[in-house]
Amino acid sequence: MNRSSMLSLPSLHPARPCVYLDQWVWIRLAKAANGEPKEASDLQVLAAVRDAAAGGVAFPLSATHHVETSKIKNPRQRLDLARTMASISYCRTLRARQILLRHQMLRAMHVTMGRPTFRPEVPEVLGTGVHWAFLGEPRHLVLRGPDGVVDPETIEGMPRSLRKANQLTELMVLAGPDDAEIGPLRDRFGYRPEAFIEVEANRLSWEASYVDVLADHPASRAELRVRLQARELLHEHLDLFQTLIREHGISLTRDLGSNPDRPRVSRQRLAAFADAIPSLRIAVDLKVELFRNASKSWSENAIHDIDALSIAVPYCHVVVPDREMATLLARSHAAERHGTLILAGLAGVPAALHQLAEQARNAPGDRTGWDWAGPWDGYCLDWSELLGSAPNPPAA
Repeated sequence: MNRSSMLSLPSLHPARPCVYLDQWVWIRLAKAANGEPKEASDLQVLAAVRDAAAGGVAFPLSATHHVETSKIKNPRQRLDLARTMASISYCRTLRARQILLRHQMLRAMHVTMGRPTFRPEVPEVLGTGVHWAFLGEPRHLVLRGPDGVVDPETIEGMPRSLRKANQLTELMVLAGPDDAEIGPLRDRFGYRPEAFIEVEANRLSWEASYVDVLADHPASRAELRVRLQARELLHEHLDLFQTLIREHGISLTRDLGSNPDRPRVSRQRLAAFADAIPSLRIAVDLKVELFRNASKSWSENAIHDIDALSIAVPYCHVVVPDREMATLLARSHAAERHGTLILAGLAGVPAALHQLAEQARNAPGDRTGWDWAGPWDGYCLDWSELLGSAPNPPAA
């Protein structure tokens, strides 16, 4: 492995230690929390995770968690899972992919093309809620009266109640609607979950179609990797790429040295640019391994895993994927490049969390993600707690 390429990558880990748990881990923890652990040791892992979360270690969710949870057909199972996730993650989330990729691509342009001439500012990574995960900006419930927004500080006890309302709302969004609620949501708000299913089907078809291309036009690992770099950039990130080129007046011929008369040199420079975008590089490395295994069919789960891990590995201190993805990540040396611990299973989780405990105690800033909403007194997990926090009405 090229050591200089490792050293050129920035550290993207936030100051607060964070641990990314794949969906299967959350399902195991939820079963343990409900008294039905798959393995007896899961109870020890659950206790270690809960203690670490209480001590300030972040367990952020991602857009992928929301997507995968929404695909669970049983509303009760979704709610049980969402309650476990909220009780540990506090619905803290990794920022939207497009915000993080914008910074990564800008930095890659700065390093490889010299434009922009400034080193782009690293965005905040950790936030709370579904809007942070999908849109990259905070959005919270506010109190409204007949004349518009009301300052909750003017009503005794209202800030605490509003905080709990925000917390329960995030939990319920994660859990999704009951079957009986879907009809009214369609009629009143245009709820159309099948639209996302169509997008997923198109993405799956796009990846699966390349299996046939490779059957007719086989490639070495090195050649396949270059092809997939171009494919990933042009299919997944073309709009962002073109936007940033326009914003900063970049000419590929002038600033990257792209020259049709020297195609090999141009390929090398474009490949170096793609490799300087951490999340794109991880996605490409994983896809190289998957496409080289012609006996394994592409699945939506594989696309979810690539989406999640290409963000989680650069930004989280510890990542717990499934065993297959852990193996593929090991082949690409992604852990070494980013200083991230990747665990293939739950056995190593308690020890890893113990190592993060002191770092969490000394980390600056917000311990739970909810300092914007007032003093922390736990995460609201049910309606009875929210109703119990409502301010008493003023005396007549």
